[in-house]
This record gives sequence, structure tokens and C-alpha cells, in this order.
Amino acid sequence: MADLTITAKLLTRAARRNGYAIPTDGMIFFGIRGFKPDSPFDNSFSKSRTGQFSSIDFLRMNCTLGQWKVESDDIALFPGSTVPSRPNIERAKQKGGTGTNMLMLGRFEHEKGVHKANKPGAHRAFRQATFFPVWRTADNLTFDLADKVDFGGQDGTFVWDNIHSAYTEDLAGFYSSAGCQVICGLPQPSGSNRPETGPWRTFIDNAYGIKQKRFVYLLFSAEELAFLEAAEDASQVVRFGSTGPLARDVQNKLTERGLLQKKADGIFGRASLSALMTFQAKTLGPVAADGVCGAQTAESLGIVLPPLSKAKAAPQPGEAVETPGNNPDLEDETDLDEATVQQLLAIALGLTGTQPILTTTTKTAATSPQSDDQRSRANFERAQALIKEFEGGFTNNPKDKGGPTNFGITHYTLAAWRKKASVTAAEVKAMTYDEAKDIYFARYWTKSSCGAMPGALALPVYNIAVHAGPGRAGEYLQRALNKNGASLKVDGDVGEDTLKAIATAPLADTIDDLIDLYDALLKSIDNYATFKGGFNRRVKILRVEADKWLAETDGEQPVMPTPKIDDEGDTTVTTKDEALNQLVKMLTDALAQPGNIPQVDGTHQPGVAAPGTAAPSTPTAIIASLLTRILESKSGKPGLTPVNGALGTTLGNMLDGRKSFLGILGSVLSSLLTTGSPLLTLIPALGPIAPIASALLPIFLGLAAWGGLGKMDKYAAQQK
Repeated sequence: MADLTITAKLLTRAARRNGYAIPTDGMIFFGIRGFKPDSPFDNSFSKSRTGQFSSIDFLRMNCTLGQWKVESDDIALFPGSTVPSRPNIERAKQKGGTGTNMLMLGRFEHEKGVHKANKPGAHRAFRQATFFPVWRTADNLTFDLADKVDFGGQDGTFVWDNIHSAYTEDLAGFYSSAGCQVICGLPQPSGSNRPETGPWRTFIDNAYGIKQKRFVYLLFSAEELAFLEAAEDASQVVRFGSTGPLARDVQNKLTERGLLQKKADGIFGRASLSALMTFQAKTLGPVAADGVCGAQTAESLGIVLPPLSKAKAAPQPGEAVETPGNNPDLEDETDLDEATVQQLLAIALGLTGTQPILTTTTKTAATSPQSDDQRSRANFERAQALIKEFEGGFTNNPKDKGGPTNFGITHYTLAAWRKKASVTAAEVKAMTYDEAKDIYFARYWTKSSCGAMPGALALPVYNIAVHAGPGRAGEYLQRALNKNGASLKVDGDVGEDTLKAIATAPLADTIDDLIDLYDALLKSIDNYATFKGGFNRRVKILRVEADKWLAETDGEQPVMPTPKIDDEGDTTVTTKDEALNQLVKMLTDALAQPGNIPQVDGTHQPGVAAPGTAAPSTPTAIIASLLTRILESKSGKPGLTPVNGALGTTLGNMLDGRKSFLGILGSVLSSLLTTGSPLLTLIPALGPIAPIASALLPIFLGLAAWGGLGKMDKYAAQQK
């Protein structure tokens, strides 16, 4: 039995209780902390959706994000997290809480934009559009009222938190968030042909498919929604994001006590929240400062909270809401993305014996599958990501003739796969997605010869095989080919003759005709009216994705990586020799990036080739060229902070944003030369440096430490 049923009516009650202004049309985003949807992969819109309470462990996605169509009162739920992940909290704890945060409950606004713009992994997402108050923890790995709230700097700067993908499709696996709201699924990195996957794909397609550019985001707790679902009435409250007369009353009381300097405008924003928490800490004690004017705080302020039944729609905040303007994301201290820096650091610690490297993970360039089998599997993974979205999770709809079904696999298919007379609904529900994929690959993809045809065509063929059977898929493919000049026997067998016909047919027209046949099939089904919305969406997405795939390859067979995090090129390193080889390869790959080799003009390290000469080929030349390029690479950076400018403008600008990387890399190389590693065997030219390596090591370690200070200095400068 569901713990909670989410409806537009419940969300409206919660918004009115908190004084949150909501638009009268368009789409609203919402989050529910400590609540998981019952059907995490059924992300279609409905009048109601159910779910279960869940405990927050910062390890797995135990929250829900949602979309609410205001005019129709339809809602869709998506599995995700509204809290940061444990590894980020652990790193932040070591830095006094900086770098990771947890968003307070309240009303916020996001707009379409790019997450990690101009950085590796940039992808379309939803950018923070207003000030967000966030909790920071430095005493433990959880967030509580003993922790501090970050209100930003006096100059109007504040933390950035976006809505983006969780970088994982696995609900039981680890997700990635340092404070952003995340949704299960993989992103489409900038410049990549790989599509978004999982619930994230549906979430972003829904929002990017409409003209609306900015979205209100309401963040609730599961406890509050459960309370409102059961209660006939409740008192109104005031918190961050509240607007209206009650918010103005609280502001007036805070002004009377000298805690709020700004005019009471009925918009409970950053200054009002800070004043309220100061009042709570002084009057009720520090651990009572939750930023909510509830019954106890209202009584202390001398305010009577009206009942929810008397609440009206809150007024829109208008121009008074604090927006970030052109305030950029907090700059990374290094040119490299954080993941690469962490990989280099892990290699350094492992090679020097500071820590074991059995779990060190380093990123190498993804290699393209070359064999027919590899290409087939890669195309299957791309197509299957779409099928997974279409089919969702477990269903047992009486109007669906398939009966108990999970991930699109019916109980009949599962029984046949397991070579049993029958299986129970419970067995279908317990089936793993890995088993479902094995069934799909063997009984639909392979049986329909999808691996032997271009990916853009294989996608609709595979979809039809899944939805209507491999025989029907083969028959429709042959009919579509015959419409485009072939003379095939329509028997549903995708054999040698059919595959030869594909090679000579106009691919785009064949795909269109094939999908037209599939669309006509769906419209002929007896219960079409029941599933009309889902069917039409499926056909539309098939057309879009097939066209996109065709455009990417210009009719040629694409080479696509498997859409999983570990297929981006991650390899596990288990020995020092492997780690060393990975380090040299990382340097080589970095040097291979576009850009000229810096010219030797007296300001660079000697021994670097001038523009137009051959690229360096020895490891020594590779390292020298890479280091010079790093020093040359940055331009347009903000002014130097005191730490970065300590040795003067010239040297400060040269090293700004590079000290951590140079320190880590130099420490690795120096340590290797002093510990008798096989580096001298691999790179004999480094032999003359070995005698002074022990003197270089503390210099590089100092450089890394200086980089850390520079990072803190930049952060402090933005908080002033």
C-alpha cells in the first residue's frame, strides 16, 4: 500500500500553506525529500501518482522530483535526489563545509540552460535563476539544525545549484550531486551523439518541448505532504519563498526588533530569512533556528497564524526576487575537471605508496567498437535506452492483454526464457533489468537481425519487434523496402535477401514508411483509446530519434559507446606499472587536444618545439609540452586574488588556475624518481633529473598546497 498519493490538489494545498506563488498556466517543477515513487520508470503524466516514504542516506536516490501541468492538473514523478551525495559531503567536511550543500525547503526558480557550461561534461539542464539558501555541514556527514545556512556574500553573490542528471541509471547505485537537484539517468554531454537516458530524458524532453523558459521549483518534505493529506486543516506558515500578507506581518515584527532593515514588502527572501533565523537563535536557541515561522516562532513574535482554509493564492513575487544576474559559477582552481584532478591525485598517492591503488579509477579515451559484434551491441544499447523508457517498470493493467509485465517483458515471455510452464506476477516483478536486457538482445534484437543493419533503421525495426513480435517487424520492414524499389517476399524472415535490399534502398524513406506502418498498426488495436497518449508519444519519439541517428551518421553505420558511465572509458588500475602507464597516456591524450605547441621565446621552458614543427614523440618532450601548454592555456580570467598574486602579476597570472595540477603532476614525477619506480626504464631521458628529484619533491608539494590556498582565497573573495 502506498504511503502517499501525490495529486495537484495536494500540491496546491501545500503551496498555499507555505504562501508559495504558483503560476496559473504552464509547468511547475517540484521535489519531495524522503519519498520514492512506486513506479520510478513510469514517468507519464497522470492525475495522481503514489510512492513510499524513504530514509535519506546520501548514498542512493531516495527522493522524487516531479512536473506539474497546472492547467490540466496532471503530474509526473521521477526518481532522483534533493540532497548531495556522500563522497561530496566527505570532501566538503574536510574543507569546513565548503563545496557541498543541501538546499533548504522553499520556493525557487530555474531556467533552461547548461550545467557545467564550458567544462567537460557540460549538458543541457536547468540553471538556478534566483537566490537559494543552503545548509552546510562541517561537523558530521549529515545536515541538521546545528549546521549553518549559507546566505551568500554582502555583494549579492551566492551559491549555485542546478537541476541536472544523476549521472547514473541505477537506482541502487551511487549518484553524483554536490547540492544540485538530480534525476536518475545519464546526460548528453556537449558535443556527444549519445542521447540522454532514463527518467532524466523524459524530464528534460517534457520541459524543453514547450516554449516556457523559466520554471518555479517547490521543494517539500514527505512528512509535510503526508500531514496535509491527512489533516482537514492546518495553520499557515512563512518560510523562504513565501509571499503575501502573512509574510509581510512577519517582516514587520522582525523590523520592530531591529533585525530586518529592508522594507516589509511581503516577499520573504534572503534578508528576511536571515533575520528570522537570527531571531529564532536568540529567542528559542540555536538548534531551533529552522527558518520557518511556525506555531512556536509565531507565538514568540506575537503573530497569530491563520488556518489553511482561509488561505488564498499567494501573489507573484515579481521583480523583488534576487536573481544572480551575470554572477558566474565558482571557478575551478585548476584547468582540468575535478574528476581528472582526483584521478591524478589518486595515482600520485598510489605510486608513492601513500595509499593502496587497488580501487583507483582512471579515465582513458573511449575507443570505438570495431567488430560487427561490438557495433551491434553498441547500437543495441542505444536503442534499448529508448525501449526502457517506453516500457517502464512493472505493470499489471487489466486492459493490457500482456498481463503482468516488467520492463516490457510479459509473463509469457519470461516463462519461455526460463523454460518454465508459467511464472507468477511476483516473479515478473522481481526480474532484474539485466535479465530483461538479455531477453531483449536474444529474442528481439538478434532474432530480427538488427545488428546487421544501420542503427537508424534498426531502431524502429527493434521497437516493432518488441511491441508486436519479430515476425511482424520483419514483415513491416520488407513491406517498407518494397515500397522503395525492392521485390521481396513478405514472410517476416529478415535474411540475406532482406539485408541486401537494405543496402540499396533510400534509407530515410524506408524508415518513414516503416514507422507509418507501425503507427497504423497501433491505431487498429481494439483498446487504442486507452493507450492513445502513450502510443502517439512513442511514434513521435521514434521518428525524432531515427531522424537524429540518421543525421548523425549521414546514412552510415554509427559507432556509439554503450550509454553507461563505465563505458565512457573508465578502467580499473590495480598495479603501479598500470598506474604509471595510465599517467603517461593521460599526458599524451591531453597533448593531442587541438592547439599549437607554444613557441620558445625565452618565457617558456626550454626544449619545446616551435609552431609548425613535428609534435613531440618522447615521454620527456610530451611532459614538457603539456606543462607549457597548461601555462599558456588560460585567458580572460578574473583579477588575481592575494594568494595568486603573491609573487607578482606575471608569475601569478602564469600559474593562476594551474598550481594544483602542476603540484600533483610534479609530485608524482619527483616521487617516482626517488622511489626507484620503473619510470627511469620507461623514460631514460629523465635520468639526469633523478639526482635532484628529492629537492624537487618539496617544491612541487608546496605548489600543490599553494593551489589549495588559492582555491580557498577565490572562494572567500566571492563570499565578501
